[in-house]
Amino acid sequence: MKIKVALNTKSRELSNALEAENGKARASTASAMDILNATEIAEKQLAAFGIAKSSRIGAELTYTSGGSVAKAYKYTRIANRIKAVRGGSFWYVTSIERVELFPNQDGGIKVGLNADQEKTALSQVRSKFYNI
Repeated sequence: MKIKVALNTKSRELSNALEAENGKARASTASAMDILNATEIAEKQLAAFGIAKSSRIGAELTYTSGGSVAKAYKYTRIANRIKAVRGGSFWYVTSIERVELFPNQDGGIKVGLNADQEKTALSQVRSKFYNI
């Protein structure tokens, strides 16, 4: 699977893939707009690390839907785990899976970097400090 994530995408390919995976579940599952927002947050994180847009190709995103719930909630929730890869200009969803979250688990966004991106990010962080 390789679905382009963009606001102006004319097809409902991403929404259809989510509906097929989720069935009737709606409460803690992801929508196409949630995925678009997650990719925008990932772009901001990559920019904060000083990674140029041309060097962002190959970065990976793992987004798990579903926020926190009250401690009194004792049942598992159905959520989605979406994996996406940064292409030349856009993010592309590579997998959508249905997962169960326990009450003590939250969703969230994790961004993975390749070796060159990691070097750039580390040099950006190190430039803000000096050796003693």
